[in-house]
Order: sequence, then C-alpha cells, then structure tokens
Amino acid sequence: MMLVVAAVAEELGDLPGKTVGIGPVVAAASMARILALSSPSAVLMIGTAGRYEGGPPVGQACVARRVGLADGAASMGLGYVPRPPAPLPGDPRLLGRCGLPQVDVLNTGAVSTDPLLSQRLADGWQVEHLEVYGVAWACAAASVPFLAILGIANDVGPHAHAQWLTNRVAAQDAARMAAQVLLGTSGGLSED
Repeated sequence: MMLVVAAVAEELGDLPGKTVGIGPVVAAASMARILALSSPSAVLMIGTAGRYEGGPPVGQACVARRVGLADGAASMGLGYVPRPPAPLPGDPRLLGRCGLPQVDVLNTGAVSTDPLLSQRLADGWQVEHLEVYGVAWACAAASVPFLAILGIANDVGPHAHAQWLTNRVAAQDAARMAAQVLLGTSGGLSED
C-alpha cells in the first residue's frame, strides 16, 4: 500500500499517514526510520510550498517531476558544496497518474526571503519546499517509489510567510484533494 507522509499533521488533515518533521535532515532521518519499520509499496508526500517566478499559481496543486537540494550560501557564491547530491526523479508510473502540472522542486534549508537569493535559487526550478529532498533521498536509499504533491501557498521572497499564513489552508486542501484522486487510482493507502 502507498504511505502518505507530510511535514506536519495539519498537512495530512484527515488522510491517514505519518509526519516527518520540518527541514531536510529531520525529514530524511524520520523517513528512514518509518521505512525501516514498514514496507510501503510507495511513498506519497503532500504539503505546501512556495513558487519561484514563473511557477504554478498560488492555490494550484502540482506534482514533483524531480527534486533537488540547494545550499543558500553556495547559491550566493559564499561557499561551495564539494559533492552536491544529484536531483532525484519522482516515480514515473505515479507521475503519469496525477494529471497535475509537473514541476521541478528545490529543497532549501530555510524559506527563502531575500530577492537575490530567490532569483539565484530559481534557476531551473519552479517550486521551493523544505522537506521533499530528505524524504525522496530516504525512499531512493530504500528503493521505494516516491512522489510529492504540493499545494502552492506563496511566492518565494520577502512576503512568503505572510502569504503562506493567508493561503496555507487552501494549499493544503488542494494537495490533499489531488492526493485522494491519486490514491483512488493506485490502490489505496497505508498508515503502516
């Protein structure tokens, strides 16, 4: 059965699933622990996210075609990552069942509020999220198919938090509704 995960319980709403916590490291460790204790056929992450310029509109649910990990200091030329991890793809079989806009999602360590940083991070990416790469990495390490459906709650930049507070419920609902459609076509879900 497919296991649904989210950073926090509010994102799961009434969908049975597990929470992985906030941030890429916490999410990776939590997901690895969850996978060690269960045997899902696939993992579906849901949640809210921010959009870079040109990304899907606020309120839209979208599906992650690929996920990457970025370091803000490296993006600004203030440091470097010797061996940055490669982007990870969403599971192509699940991706094809969604009927949602497909986007490239960048996992950052913090919500990006600086306009210059946001512009540099956006190169090749449409959406920003804080946990998706950690969950995808743990699933890849365990050879478990992974997909993420995210509801867009805000523009990435100086007003991100205020927009997120205003739009998070609608974004969470959009992601859950899209997840329910996918779960209906893929044979159900599991809390295990």
